[in-house]
This record gives sequence, C-alpha cells and structure tokens, in this order.
Amino acid sequence: MQKKAELEYGQLKEFFSVYVARFMNVDRLPPESHPMACLATLEKRSKALARRGLRQAVNDCVEMLSDFDRETVDKFDAELRSLGIVTFSEVRRQYSKNYAKIVKRGRIKNDDEFYLLQNVLNDSTEKTPEERKLLEELISAYEGA
Repeated sequence: MQKKAELEYGQLKEFFSVYVARFMNVDRLPPESHPMACLATLEKRSKALARRGLRQAVNDCVEMLSDFDRETVDKFDAELRSLGIVTFSEVRRQYSKNYAKIVKRGRIKNDDEFYLLQNVLNDSTEKTPEERKLLEELISAYEGA
C-alpha cells in the first residue's frame, strides 16, 4: 500500500509541476513562494501533509482546466505523455472516480473529499437539481460535523 501511495504521489507531483510551469504565472513570485517550493517545504514537515496538499492542488488544477475543449485536452495529454507523465485525462478520471465513490457512500470522510465536492459543486458544468442538492447536503453535513 505504501508503494502505491508513493507512486501516486510521484505521478501527481510530476503532473502538478507541468501544470505550474504551463498555466501559472509564477515568474514574479519569490523562490520560496513557488508552488513546487511550498510543496517541498510540506514534504520536509510531513509526507502526509504534503500528500493532502498536493491532492487538493491537483483537484484545483482539474477545476481550472474543466473548460478545456476536447482538442486542447488531447494536446495537453500528448504533451504530458511525451514527458512520461500521467495525462490530464487520467487525472480527471481519477477525480471523477473519487467523486462517484463519495456520492455512493453518502458522506464526506475528510478534507480532501470535502474540497473535491466543493470543486464539483462550483464547476460550471451543468448539474441536475438533485445532484446539486445532494452535493450541498454532503458539504453542509461535513462542515457541521
């Protein structure tokens, strides 16, 4: 299990690194404020904290890129694939798989899941009134706990 978690972390870190370089304007940030430097600082303090922070950051990446059209996604996937990095489509599928698991369970277990559902709720894609209501209820129950 530990090896799987380390592999997943490494893949997400590589994806996040490319995302930061390609989509974030970090040139004017002081070196210690660069997202990858912040992640390295978290890694030194706590691997668990770094994993949690990275998952939340990747969830935010998926949200930020949710408006990509198919052609743009295909180009970004090809770029990542050429670098030997997990594709955006795969990251998005994992995001969706986790979402389905939470909805099926009917409750949020931790902050990572909370932020995932927040991102889904705030995503501009159309949701049925029932889905929106369920998300709001799950988030509200977690916030009240």
